[in-house]
Amino acid sequence: MTHDSSAGADASLSGAQALVAQFAARGVKRIYGVPGGDCSLDIIAAAHEAGIAFVLARTESAAAMMAAAEAELTDSLGVLLTTRGPGLANGVNGVACAMLDRCGIVVISDGYENEQAFVSHQRFDQQRMLEPVTKGALRVDSPQALPAVGPLLDLALARPRGPVYLEVTGQGMRNKVPASSLPVQPARQAPLPAHPADAVAAASKLMAHARRPVVIAGLQTREAGAAQGLRDLAAAWQCPVFSTYMGKGALPDADPRMMGLFMAGGAEDEAMKSADLIVTYGLDPIELLPKPWRYGAPVLELSTHPFGRNHFTPAVALVGDLGAAAAQLGEGLGRSGWQADELKALKSHMQARAVAEGAGITPTLLAQTACRLLPQRARITVDAGAHMLPVMAFFDAAAPRDVLISRGLATMAYALPTAIGAALADPSRPVVAFTGDGGLMMCASELATAVQAVCKLTVVVFNDSAIAMIGVKQGQRGLERRGMDYSPSDFSLVAQGYGCQGLRVSEPAELGAALQRAFAADGPALVDVIVDPSTYPAQLRSLRG
Repeated sequence: MTHDSSAGADASLSGAQALVAQFAARGVKRIYGVPGGDCSLDIIAAAHEAGIAFVLARTESAAAMMAAAEAELTDSLGVLLTTRGPGLANGVNGVACAMLDRCGIVVISDGYENEQAFVSHQRFDQQRMLEPVTKGALRVDSPQALPAVGPLLDLALARPRGPVYLEVTGQGMRNKVPASSLPVQPARQAPLPAHPADAVAAASKLMAHARRPVVIAGLQTREAGAAQGLRDLAAAWQCPVFSTYMGKGALPDADPRMMGLFMAGGAEDEAMKSADLIVTYGLDPIELLPKPWRYGAPVLELSTHPFGRNHFTPAVALVGDLGAAAAQLGEGLGRSGWQADELKALKSHMQARAVAEGAGITPTLLAQTACRLLPQRARITVDAGAHMLPVMAFFDAAAPRDVLISRGLATMAYALPTAIGAALADPSRPVVAFTGDGGLMMCASELATAVQAVCKLTVVVFNDSAIAMIGVKQGQRGLERRGMDYSPSDFSLVAQGYGCQGLRVSEPAELGAALQRAFAADGPALVDVIVDPSTYPAQLRSLRG
């Protein structure tokens, strides 16, 4: 579609207005960022005119994660706005997170005008800095360059999704062009390819002969129709299904065929090594730990796109629509050799391996209690760190995107910003962010963003005054403990300082009531829980091997 011609043939738009029109056509509701004093101001003003809100974050990296969360949950474009130089540089970690976690966002920053070649202040090659973590870039020196913006935004949403960079100048944003010269249309996404008949036949043959098949569901199960295709296939085949962290919920955790999480070498190892066929369903190698593939069974790979690097060479690969592939392969498929009692025993085994008991408030106790008391339809976000092991094990997901977690970049300081983006993108669902103390300290100022944006979210802090996961690995290598411990912090007081409800728990008897009080709060709340990290080494060995 194009701009409404009723305004007259001589109607004109500023570059900023034309840019914002492209966002509106793609369903953008919010822009996240930390502005500067040049082009940011024009874009914020144009966005307000178009009904697109600007969310002022406290850091650019967190703003990028908020934009990525909104893109993920709305299946549209996320927008990050920064100023040049230090603003853009500070956002790079969040942009890298969007790149490796497959989220389509556009990163906007201003650049110097062409006639300002003499300037050195805050100047470096911004496009080159972002090149490894973006799919494409465009510089807009004048509104005449704006017709290329639409294809750039489409590139962000093309599979695999990821960030693109848009560098704008004052002339590009403030000069005017005829509205009729700038086509504005919704995102155009290339259709997924049809599956070749010979590949489908080869895949069907593998599946028909498999008696002990195992399915691993990955992040691509968030695509439309993919989760339902997996559910129908698992029901027909009656085989065990594991999921990656980002694939959790594709098959509900309550389903008797959903065994638990795939970590490539822990609790699921026996089942994987006994399999005579492994089906990777939407698994992206970016989700896997950096260790060799250790299973000898042939692999049938179902994916929406090919990969430049992979952990295995599939016997057969089907690239295209996952739901369509599942429907084709499930037609006439008989049940596997797995028996119901075997599946029940395997699932019980997986659940038992996740438990690590100890005195006081253990990570297991906190995760189990919090997950049991979560508000109805709660969505959770999970930071990187040792606490993610029990949280991911004990949270029951019913659908894709019930859990948001970074596994491509696996960055700390992810859970809180992502919870803010999720709460704004889908206010119908309460959001609970699970974080370690280290991750929260990297982004604690975003509690103020949650208050200012009136988000309905709760932050649960596993406070052990340490970088627990790295400390465990230090011990596994037989090294003396050094550089792993923080000075104690009271995050309940930090939260109160930013305007959140802040609670602190150090005794098991206080835990349930504090969590319930926080979950019932009208606005942002934080529960700072003092946990004993001594059970982490055993839990890590049990789950990851």
